[in-house]
Formats: sequence, C-alpha cells, structure tokens
Amino acid sequence: MDEETRRIIIEVRIEKCKEDLQAARELLRLGFLRAAVNRAYYGVFHITSAALLTLDIERSKHSGVQSAFSQHLVKPGCIEPEYSKIYARARRLREDYDYADELRDLDEKVTADLLADAERFVARMERYLREVGATG
Repeated sequence: MDEETRRIIIEVRIEKCKEDLQAARELLRLGFLRAAVNRAYYGVFHITSAALLTLDIERSKHSGVQSAFSQHLVKPGCIEPEYSKIYARARRLREDYDYADELRDLDEKVTADLLADAERFVARMERYLREVGATG
C-alpha cells in the first residue's frame, strides 16, 4: 500500500473512532448502556487498527488486532502496558454485553468507567500517531 492510501485509511479509522466515542457518550447519557459499551469498544478498535497500519499491520479479527497491538506496540515499548489492559477489558465487556442473555453486571458506573478508559486510550493512540508522523 502506498503512503497516501495508508494516510487516508488512517484518517478514516480515526474519524470512525471519534464518531464511536461521541455515540458512546450520547448513548450513556440516554441510558443505553449495552450500546454505549459497544461503541466505546469500537472506538478503541478503530484507533488501534489505525496505529497498527503505521507498521503495515492489518488484522481481520478482533483477537488479531488485540494480539498485534500487544506484540507490536506494547511489547516493544511504544505504548505503555496499561493500554493493553484497557483494550482487553473493553473487548471483554463488549463481547459479554453483546452476546450475554443476562446483563447483571452492566450498570452506569461500569459503562462510564469503560468510556473514560476508552477516551484515555484514544488520546494516547492519537499522541502515538502524531509521534510517528501518521497525522498532523
């Protein structure tokens, strides 16, 4: 993939991320907790996919994105280990709440905490993208 195409795809993924986080905030405000968790996770997913693309890494599965993030960004020290934990928690909660028939543990505090972590994750990944020259 040429550099211009990569830059465009990264920008699209960042826009998806921002839209997902905005939707998550609004869904939380409206009390749609499951949907807010879903959108918060997808914000994390899209920005992570953008960051991996700076290394010419693309994965088609969620588990592959998470694994590549840990292997290629966290393990080498580009991103702090706490962000790997945030990614894992967001993915686990999204899967639990999207597929579970009971939502016993889902509450406003859990959702708000996840959204705060997702926003912190995204801010860190945006900083990484600037540092490597992928964004302005």
